[in-house]
Amino acid sequence: MEFVGSATLKDVFFLRCDYGDDLLESIEQFARDQDIQSGVVVSGVATVSVLSYHRILTTGYPSKNEFLKVQGPFEISSLQGVIAAGKAHIHVTAADLENTYSCHLEPGSIVLYLAEIVILRCEGIKLDRLPHPEYGTKLLQAVG
Repeated sequence: MEFVGSATLKDVFFLRCDYGDDLLESIEQFARDQDIQSGVVVSGVATVSVLSYHRILTTGYPSKNEFLKVQGPFEISSLQGVIAAGKAHIHVTAADLENTYSCHLEPGSIVLYLAEIVILRCEGIKLDRLPHPEYGTKLLQAVG
């Protein structure tokens, strides 16, 4: 464990995405538009017609990922993550009529009816994800 740093919460943003929007790309575009370099996605619910995600397949290094895209409809009951260097790392819990998915959100997840997301801007810290020197995994770091 390593303490990365602390920040002051400056702004609370409420973002709505509509039919046809790419969920992850919309969050990252909003972060760019609002110049949110370090932030927290604290809440999100949505319906999507396509769920694009990746999951980890191994416990060793380097990790092996599987990237998937499945057709919906899906209810996203939980969406949260961290924005570092303007890039969002988002996890979701979603379900269709038969399965539940807990995964990393990828571009290509398309909003069906609605998406409502709450984002906090953090000040006093500059976050980035830098590769671990031995394992290569990108880890959250305070920089600058």
